[in-house]
Amino acid sequence: MTGIEPSNSPPPLPRWFGPRASPDDPGVSALIDRVARGAGWADIGGAFNLNVRIDAEPLVILRVHRPWVRRGRVAGLRRLRERLQQTQISVARPIQISGCGILRVADRWAELEEFIDHVQPRADEGSYVRLFEELGRVHTALKAVWEPGPPEPLDDHRTFGQLRHSIGFTRRRLGSRSEPVVQRMRQLTGELSTLRKEVELPCGPIHGDFKLGNVGELPDGAWVAFDLDFVRVRERLYDIAASLNHVARSGPDGGGPPAELLEPRRLLDAYERTAPKPLTRDEHRWLPAALALIPLHWAATAGLAGDGIHEAESAMTAAEAWWSRRAELSS
Repeated sequence: MTGIEPSNSPPPLPRWFGPRASPDDPGVSALIDRVARGAGWADIGGAFNLNVRIDAEPLVILRVHRPWVRRGRVAGLRRLRERLQQTQISVARPIQISGCGILRVADRWAELEEFIDHVQPRADEGSYVRLFEELGRVHTALKAVWEPGPPEPLDDHRTFGQLRHSIGFTRRRLGSRSEPVVQRMRQLTGELSTLRKEVELPCGPIHGDFKLGNVGELPDGAWVAFDLDFVRVRERLYDIAASLNHVARSGPDGGGPPAELLEPRRLLDAYERTAPKPLTRDEHRWLPAALALIPLHWAATAGLAGDGIHEAESAMTAAEAWWSRRAELSS
């Protein structure tokens, strides 16, 4: 015996996975005062980034990014948003901050962009159909102006190896009680991995998190797209599947869309009306796997995001529900 007992404590979170920035942080507070110059301001939310509306003239948004976002990524996304000004989709225009594009504050990168006055579309049938029409337009616009693209995000769970790593980390963080749901994750991951080797999927620039919460309606009826933080190149079906999952999570129990909108065909038709190209045969075959992969990722990262076993189990139930419909959805 060595006299050294194995540790039962969960592994620490990665150093790069820091909390959302706080306006109470001295460095962040000083930057807000510097930009506001006596004007009022308000934290307008955001799950990862701190987004502060500065009530000056004109109104602007001060964004302090998540700690793992690199300088090149922020700068590249700003250049992309500048190029998108020349397309059919509306996005917020970057603004210089103290004569610079971006600034370093509290070990994070901060930037300014214009404030676009808008209302969030209602969660109803027409809005969800419009959402998928807009997604097709976003893909078309991104394809037109992508080069040069911004650096890829630090971690976008692109590979099944990354997914398996996340599952293992979550198992260690949540402890032995998570073993049943972890086994479900590993089983589904293996089945999806097998199918992925049999299909060829078109890739292109995607939004990464396209949902009603990330769009706004302007006074003239046009829509504006927000939150391009997860823009990158990967299978376009990933974007479609993520948006379909957001629709499914919003109702009908949550008071969202009617049951028929949980059948993807109508929303896929809306997407194809404006997309660069129709879905391929292999994309239709992969659709149920793509739909299952989104909540599978939520389950796999439960240990990283701080959620518990219940959240992992709920996400796995959603993933398995999509996968159980594979014969129907891939036809």
